[in-house]
Amino acid sequence: MLNSIYKKAMKQPITLAKLIFSDIFKQKKIYSTELHLKKGISWLIRAQKTTKDGGVSSCYSLIFGWRPSYPETSGYIISTFTNYFQISKNPFYLKIIEEIADWECSIQLKNGGFQGDVISKKKIPIIFNTGQVILGLIDAFKELKKQKYLESALNAGDFLILNQESDGNWEKNCFNNIHHTYNVRVAWALLELFEITGEEKYKVSAIKNLNWALKQQNENYWFHNNSFILNKPPLLHTIAYAIRGFLESGKILNDKNYLNTALNASLKLMESYIINGYLPARFNENWQSKDFYICLTGIAQLSIIWLKLYEINKEKKFLINALRLNNYLKMIQVVNSGFKEIEGGIKGSDPLWGWYNFLGFPNWATKFFCDALLLENRVLRKI
Repeated sequence: MLNSIYKKAMKQPITLAKLIFSDIFKQKKIYSTELHLKKGISWLIRAQKTTKDGGVSSCYSLIFGWRPSYPETSGYIISTFTNYFQISKNPFYLKIIEEIADWECSIQLKNGGFQGDVISKKKIPIIFNTGQVILGLIDAFKELKKQKYLESALNAGDFLILNQESDGNWEKNCFNNIHHTYNVRVAWALLELFEITGEEKYKVSAIKNLNWALKQQNENYWFHNNSFILNKPPLLHTIAYAIRGFLESGKILNDKNYLNTALNASLKLMESYIINGYLPARFNENWQSKDFYICLTGIAQLSIIWLKLYEINKEKKFLINALRLNNYLKMIQVVNSGFKEIEGGIKGSDPLWGWYNFLGFPNWATKFFCDALLLENRVLRKI
C-alpha cells in the first residue's frame, strides 16, 4: 500500500511537467470524435465511482486529488449520461443514471432545495444549483420512469417559486449573496417542469425571470449581473450559462425575443473569436478582456450553443466555428497520459495554471465537452 502511494506521488510531478510542456508548446493530436467522446465519458464514470456515494466528484486536483461529490453538477451530468445511453444502448449507463439520481433524491433538503458547493460543505440551498439538479432529475425520470425523480424535481421547483422575488429575480439563496442573470438556466429548468407536468405556475415563474434577465442585457448585448463575483467581468462560463438559458427557453416557448437575445450575444462572441482566433476567460461590457488564459468549460458550452443555433437557422458560420472549438478541445483533452485520474479529462483553464480551477479538472468541463461532441455527431449525421 505504501509503495503504491509512493509511486503515485512520484508520478504526479512528472505528469504535471508533461502537461505544462504540452501547454507551452501545443504539441497535441486530434483523434476521432468517437475516441474523444469515449475518453470523456470514461473520465466522468471514474469521477462518479471514486466518490462511493453515488454522486460525481467535483474535480480532480493535481494538488489535492479527487474532491467530494458535487450535487449541482452531478445533477446535470445525468443528462450527459442519458444522451450517451441513447446512442450506446448499453444498460450500464442506466445504472449510472440511477445511482446519481438516487443520491440526489437522498440529499435533497427538506425545503426542496439542493445545497451549494460540494457535499461536505454546509447544507445551504442555492437557487442555481437546485435548477441544475432539476434538469438531471427530469431526464432520469424520462429514462427510468421512477416517480420519485419527478416528485423530487417538483419539490425543487416549488422551492424555486417560493423564493422568487415579485420582479422575477432571485436574491435569497444565491451564490455569494448576489443575484445572477445566468439564473435563466433555472428558468429553463422550470419550463422543463412545465412541459412534463402542464402546471402553469412553473411557466409563469420562468417567464418572470426571463423578463427580468432581459433587462440585464445592454445595448452591446452583454449581460450585467452575470458574474460569480460582484463587479468583476463574467467568465465565458457564466455568459454561456445565460445564453443557453435564453436559447432553450426561447425554443420551448417559441419566443423570438428570447431566441434573439441568445443569438445577439452569440454573434458578439463569434466576432471576437474570428478577429482574435481565441476566446479569453472573461469579457467586460465592451466584449474586451485582459485575461491571459482560456476558460475551457465556456468554450465547450459555446460550441453547444453555436451548434444549436446552426440547427435553428442553418447558417454555416455557426457550424464551422463550433467545429473549430471542438477540435481545439480535442487537442486539449488528456489522451494517452498514463495517469488514469486525468485520462480523458478536460482541465479548468488553458494553460493549466490559469485562474479558473487552477491545476484542476472540474467535472463540468468534461461534461460540457462530451455534450458538445454528442451534439456534433447529431448535427453532422443530418448533413
